[in-house]
Amino acid sequence: MRFAPATGETFEPATVVYVTNAAKIGGGNRVLVDIIESLDRRRFQPVVVTPAHGAVLDWARGSGISCEVIPAGDWAGSRGLAARAFRLARCFRRHRARIVHTAAHTCYRAVGLAGAMTGTARVCHLGFPPTRDEVNWAFRWGPEAVVGCYRTQADEVRADVHAIRPDCRVIGIANSVELGAPAADADVLRWRFGGKHVAAIVGHLSEVKGYPTFLRAAAKLRQMFDDCVFLAVGEEMVARGYRAELEQLAATLGVSDCVHFLGWRRDVRDIVSAADVMALPSQNEGLPLAVLEAMSCGRPVVATPVGGVPEAIINGVTGLLVPPSDPDALAAAIARLWRDRPFAAAIAGAGRALVEAQFSRAAFIRRIEELYDELLGPRTRQRNIA
Repeated sequence: MRFAPATGETFEPATVVYVTNAAKIGGGNRVLVDIIESLDRRRFQPVVVTPAHGAVLDWARGSGISCEVIPAGDWAGSRGLAARAFRLARCFRRHRARIVHTAAHTCYRAVGLAGAMTGTARVCHLGFPPTRDEVNWAFRWGPEAVVGCYRTQADEVRADVHAIRPDCRVIGIANSVELGAPAADADVLRWRFGGKHVAAIVGHLSEVKGYPTFLRAAAKLRQMFDDCVFLAVGEEMVARGYRAELEQLAATLGVSDCVHFLGWRRDVRDIVSAADVMALPSQNEGLPLAVLEAMSCGRPVVATPVGGVPEAIINGVTGLLVPPSDPDALAAAIARLWRDRPFAAAIAGAGRALVEAQFSRAAFIRRIEELYDELLGPRTRQRNIA
């Protein structure tokens, strides 16, 4: 219960239930974590629902946030849909939820049904761009709001969403990062592993993030430079056993000794700060936080022009863009940045300035909270602001 001295009125913060799409922290879950950590707790009270025990649950408990485990079952099918929806509905009622906010369209369907049963306002946050068929499948019980993770994503999906629910708000709110302090010298040295030339890739281990392309580019760079080091930061989120496949590929390419698979880590900024170049040769994307974080750390980025990446990387100005699945082009771009340090420093500085101007955490949270206020309605908004 909160007290507003200006009016003498008491009120309760509006409960927002956040439903993650995996038990691990990555991608869309990172966005939800960022929202929850920056949320105005005088006005909004978070509850976290995760499909299994894992990093999300550990983080929520460690942060003192109410959390529940509700197994996901088969997100892509209808098996267990009603059972999941009823469990979610009980959760919403138990916490007196006013809003439910999902990490991706892939975990929305049961949430949509549960929200329809309980009258809870529903928000679906997009990551990877959904196809029309995926929109039709996910939004049968349509949300009140769909948030695109980059500005033009809202324009890309608006017609498909409105074909299902014409009154749905479809808005683009670009992902954001905090501008942090530079890593300590000791951390920089630790993560360089003694290399003169260091490149990093950050993202869950999968084909879509372009790990095979990164490893094949590493093999080419190994032939051009002495003392190369390649850092892979991420864990399996989709396919179990994929890390072993990548390690085997590194061995086949002859780069096992200079490629370090670091898994998922909380000190990603330190690792990225230790690299000379951050690469993300994805085949598909939303607006990857890894790119924004590298830019905010003042590191030059090489990425592919997919999803919202071109909103952050202007080729040759704030970073370099290369075609997907092209290890030759990726290797050439990294080599250029390794060789031409003044050019690398120039685009790194321009990238950091762009992040500071257009992808700030404060602006991102303000727009999310404004959306919540719209969904809650004028009376709740006035009471909470008071």
